[in-house]
Amino acid sequence: MPIKYKFLGLLSIVTLCLTLACKTQLDTQALPLDPELRMGKLPNGFTYYIRKNKTPEKRVTLYLAVKAGSIVETDQQRGVAHFVEHMSFNGTKHFPKKELSNYLEKAGVRFGADINATTTFDETVYQLPLPSDNPKLLAGGLQIMRDWAQEASIEAEDVEKERHVILEEKRVRQGLAQRYDEKAVPLYTNKSHYGARLPIGTEEVVLKVTPEEIRSFYKDWYRPNLQALLVVGDIDVDQMEKDIKAKFSDLKNPEKEKVRPSYHAILTGKNQYMQFLDPELGGISIDILIKQPGDTVSSAADYRTDLVKKLFKQMLSARFRQMSFAGLNSMSGGLNSFFVSVTTKPAETEPALKSVWLELRKIEEQGFGQAELDRIKKSYALTMSKALEEKDKTSSDVLIKSYLQHFLTGSAAPGIAKEYELTQQLLPEISLKEMNAQMKFYLKDTDRDIIVKASPANQAFLPTEASIQRWLEDVYAQNLPPFVDDALDLPLLKTEPRTGKIGSMETIKPGDLQKIMLSNGVKVILKKTNFQNNQILFKGFAEGGASLVSDVDYQSAINAAAIITAAGAGNYDALQLGKLLAGKEVQVSPFIVDNYQGFSGSTTKEDLPAALELLYAYFTEPRKSEESYQTLIGRTREELANKTNDPSRIFADTVSQVLSNHHLRRKPLSSNSIASINLEKAYKVYQDRFADASDFTFLFVGNLDEASIKPLLEKYLGGLPAHGRREKARDLGINIPAGRIVKTVYSGTTQKSSVMLVYSGDFNYNLENTIKMNAVADALNIRMNQRLREQEGGTYTPNVQLSLSKYLKERFSLTISFDCDPKNVDKLIAAAQDEVNKMRTAGPSAENLQKFKAARKLSLQTGATNNGFWLDYLLSQEMNKASLTEFFDYDAALNKITAKSVQEAAMRFIQDKNYIRLVLMPVEK
Repeated sequence: MPIKYKFLGLLSIVTLCLTLACKTQLDTQALPLDPELRMGKLPNGFTYYIRKNKTPEKRVTLYLAVKAGSIVETDQQRGVAHFVEHMSFNGTKHFPKKELSNYLEKAGVRFGADINATTTFDETVYQLPLPSDNPKLLAGGLQIMRDWAQEASIEAEDVEKERHVILEEKRVRQGLAQRYDEKAVPLYTNKSHYGARLPIGTEEVVLKVTPEEIRSFYKDWYRPNLQALLVVGDIDVDQMEKDIKAKFSDLKNPEKEKVRPSYHAILTGKNQYMQFLDPELGGISIDILIKQPGDTVSSAADYRTDLVKKLFKQMLSARFRQMSFAGLNSMSGGLNSFFVSVTTKPAETEPALKSVWLELRKIEEQGFGQAELDRIKKSYALTMSKALEEKDKTSSDVLIKSYLQHFLTGSAAPGIAKEYELTQQLLPEISLKEMNAQMKFYLKDTDRDIIVKASPANQAFLPTEASIQRWLEDVYAQNLPPFVDDALDLPLLKTEPRTGKIGSMETIKPGDLQKIMLSNGVKVILKKTNFQNNQILFKGFAEGGASLVSDVDYQSAINAAAIITAAGAGNYDALQLGKLLAGKEVQVSPFIVDNYQGFSGSTTKEDLPAALELLYAYFTEPRKSEESYQTLIGRTREELANKTNDPSRIFADTVSQVLSNHHLRRKPLSSNSIASINLEKAYKVYQDRFADASDFTFLFVGNLDEASIKPLLEKYLGGLPAHGRREKARDLGINIPAGRIVKTVYSGTTQKSSVMLVYSGDFNYNLENTIKMNAVADALNIRMNQRLREQEGGTYTPNVQLSLSKYLKERFSLTISFDCDPKNVDKLIAAAQDEVNKMRTAGPSAENLQKFKAARKLSLQTGATNNGFWLDYLLSQEMNKASLTEFFDYDAALNKITAKSVQEAAMRFIQDKNYIRLVLMPVEK
């Protein structure tokens, strides 16, 4: 009998082990792909992903992904992968000599804003969004992808022109960030291949590489077994699959394929230290990177590991009150890192680093509390629940990115339904003990890189590796204060609102808007949509803002909303508010700007009561906190102390001063302006700006339930204080000055200049004129790219921006900006001015006017199915006191404009007498 029992016990153990083995086996199997995704592979190895998605309607996004980036280059090819990307836009078999951009722009697809490409270490990705209700254009889009895959022309003449454009792109990137990457990437990837393959390449290769060498790289690596086409949008999946098979099956792999090399940064267990000195740095920064091997989420087991990591990252962020002093990052070379980053004045480096590390030690030794974990779990569950709820309304641009990573890295793309199921299953079983083990995993004393950064002027203050190690040891020697989780159990409001009433209601058509007047004078505009299943966006505003305070109190006024937000509202300070609202989708932010005060927010149908209650609390029960005020001011002072000597920032400060006619309120941040911020004054300004709601307008856009929202509007908006005050903003005369101004700023040693040309003046603001001036700006933007980039080869991204204002004073400004070689400044400015003169005398070409109209119609078609678009549109119309139905007149007005009418508008408004030329030049060596 005992033997029998032992035998049965053994059977039970074996059975249990087999069960666990099966479970483990299942857990480590790759997660299934999104069931709504169709994936296939052609006989030549070409992969495709197709998914039907109707958000936005009548649109489709196409990606061509190539598993070839700068990492596959030889030493003699550094920059060729990026060069190929450029050449793909210069001409292909079916779209020669820049016909590609011309063809797409005529259909309303804009280069840079819509069509684009990116070359990284490991891949090159081309992206093309298109209207999907135009079969001819959709077929053209597939042909473009097919041409990019293997039929780029790469002609010698085009190569010579593009060298200069690429060098100008390299020039744009030259600066502090690029110089840092050149030193830091080799260090933190442990001298791996990645450190010697920054995608922008070397100037020597860009200047000397031959067309034959570029074609050779293209032939070696642009091959079907390294490529995938991703198509997500409002399309017929069956037909798209047929078209892909017909179009891409004849792609050929080289007869003698080069093996696609795989490189990784290898952990050595050693610690490293580096000083990075640069004259454009301010203050002293210390970055500590503790590295781990990178990971790919492909199985349920991986998903669980990643979920723990995400929760830990959020809990860490909450401990540091959302300030990025510590966290988790992915890095080049297949590494991850736990990072700590502080930037301070030289005398405060040691205490700053110690304060961050002390918080990490608290987490390491005392752990998180159960309440902290519960809040984060609740918040994460809400995020996943909302994502599932919006499953059929998720943008194609969002969906396609997970499929792209599936192809490039093997990351799982199971779809939100499966992810929600996994989260529901895994989240409850993640314990506090497991979370508290994370810090011990990350806070190791090997594979640690310390990078200290400063200007040469502060080099004497830089701590050594030994000093930093000693500081960290000191943290572990001091007494450890306990963490106090001061969550409250109180109502948000100290005093309940006195509910108002709806005074009148009106339906506005077209647009199906509801206009509601409340008994206290508050106006509410509702637009019910079904663009998202459960999203409500809102804004409220009234005129006045900081314009109504004196110049002396301006800084207190303009910072008042941030000071109050940092303090909290009602019974809760800011930190406690976050805990109170955990698990709710509620975002409410007060603002006070130059001419307005108000609120911005977003929520869901279920959480709308909480959002409106919070708005009421900020309106009527703002808090004042000396501690949070001092923290906020301290951070501002720290930012000022660490303000870099970046020439672009110095230039931006000068631009702001000149374009505001050197107005006192547009002076750059200084120690004097920070010192002028007063807590009592800021609190009084805030109270005054929100003392009377009777001139407020609130706009709500989203999936609104009219029956349930009306009582909430009556209670929280109708209950706001009202005294019949009607205010207007004060015109402070902050306008671009009249006349001709020429100013040159000398800063930095990088051989790069920035140019800004500004035309401005009075404007007759109406729908017709706004369309004409937008046509001027868009047509000029096309011409600037053709002239300054393609013909002159003098700049990478020339840009034309139009600004129109109606409130207080009807004004316009037209700004042309670009970066270039200092020696080409005058030549390119002359070319830009020539194009402006041609616009004034001849107007846009018929082709460029057609491109403008096509782009506008396409963007409006897409925007009209977006809650954010409608909120911004209604806000603009209300602020400008314009018709809320003007949107429905736009298409007819657009069709009416001609090249002649656009030319007349350019001639009327753009005057040489009001012209400002601002140039940044490097300091001569």
